[in-house]
Amino acid sequence: MWLSMRSTVLTSVLLAGMVVGSAAAATATTAVRDEAPRVADGPGASLVLTTQWLSNGNTKAAILNCDPTDGSTHADPQAACDALKDVNADFAALPDTNRPCTYNYDPVVVTVKGDWYGEYVTYREQFSNQCVAIVSSNDVFGF
Repeated sequence: MWLSMRSTVLTSVLLAGMVVGSAAAATATTAVRDEAPRVADGPGASLVLTTQWLSNGNTKAAILNCDPTDGSTHADPQAACDALKDVNADFAALPDTNRPCTYNYDPVVVTVKGDWYGEYVTYREQFSNQCVAIVSSNDVFGF
């Protein structure tokens, strides 16, 4: 009887430890999930724009938040947001600014991923150089 009672107490302690340990692990997981970085909270748009040079693989990126533009790392978030609103985030429809660019061939690939007022958007296009990417996108890729 003593052995069976001792065994029951030991089993109860182990189970309690497992429950407490599991609860602590679940809390830690929730805390990590709650603290995961977000590009933007609330209404509006939140996009990540990148430019990658094909010659060397270098990449630069910017965050573009619209309504509000708080937290944007884009050089001119308000102008970029306004340009995108004019075409409802149809990047291929952005007007060319008709500024001259050099003819050097240094191809870049630009990408966009994110939320545009509740719709997930993606875009990818290759340009002959960074200047052409900026001019062809109404300066949206000028970050």
